[in-house]
Amino acid sequence: MELVDNKLSMRFVHTPIFHSTLEHWHYNTFTVKFPDVPSLPSGKAAFVIGMDNKVEKLLIDVPNPDFDFTELDLIKKE
Repeated sequence: MELVDNKLSMRFVHTPIFHSTLEHWHYNTFTVKFPDVPSLPSGKAAFVIGMDNKVEKLLIDVPNPDFDFTELDLIKKE
């Protein structure tokens, strides 16, 4: 995650075509769209917040038959 032009953005380092600007949707949930992969529909990304009110991990759900983002374990790196 990083701020790009004052917008929250994510990219997968080892798969650079998977990058997205996160658009706020509701509470801790954002809309994601991977512009370099037009076959993928838009989806949602949600930050999981722990009891200490800090981000613990990120969940991504993009409905498609080719890649299951829900299998990723995207935990916060200290």
